[in-house]
Amino acid sequence: MARIPMYRLIEDDLAAQIATGELDVEAKLPSEHELAERYGVSRMTVRQALDRLESVHLIVRHQGSGNFVSPLQVRGRRLTHLTSFTDDLMGVNRKVDTVVIKLEIVPAPGAVADGLHLKPAQAVNHFERLRTVDGVPAALQESWVPYAVAPGLTREGMIDGSLYRTLRHRYGIQLQWADQIITAVQLTTYQSELLEAASGSAALSTRRTAFGRNGQAVEFADSWTLPQFPLYTRIDA
Repeated sequence: MARIPMYRLIEDDLAAQIATGELDVEAKLPSEHELAERYGVSRMTVRQALDRLESVHLIVRHQGSGNFVSPLQVRGRRLTHLTSFTDDLMGVNRKVDTVVIKLEIVPAPGAVADGLHLKPAQAVNHFERLRTVDGVPAALQESWVPYAVAPGLTREGMIDGSLYRTLRHRYGIQLQWADQIITAVQLTTYQSELLEAASGSAALSTRRTAFGRNGQAVEFADSWTLPQFPLYTRIDA
């Protein structure tokens, strides 16, 4: 498996510090020289990481003054890495809450069984969650996880409402990649009510199948995100 470049690791680390508020709004970042010493890399490598953070509006650069956490409160989500909903969020000081609507063990529906490479009607953990940002409904997520992968999930629940954090810390599953399809849809009446949107409103629909270290499919998920919470991605040449 290809090794992750150092500038990507630095980018992820600084982005995480911004997302958690460890680096607050408009806080000044350490200098390029200080960051290079901290991470044991060249200043050019640090500059690559800072370029990427600037391109997605997480930092702003003032010539002669340094680099600062962006004051812009962008409510979008980054899709550059396989992370949880909370970690996807761009910007800082965002209060993300999870309302668990369903958490049950059910036979896998046909499309779910196919996506997870299970036998028809094999047991899966099924759960539905409403995600809010600063108290505003942002996304509705429906997920299925093979019962054999996380047998205590419905009984013990999720750590901080995060499936990926639960899979990693409770079940020792390291996610490696995901296949994802993104389309535009109209919300059903049920979805609209949960998201506090008008029936038939537009939303961004994503279908994701996530895989663990050994290539095992560990999650099949559908989600519906409102337009005011756009998805951001960066495409390198």
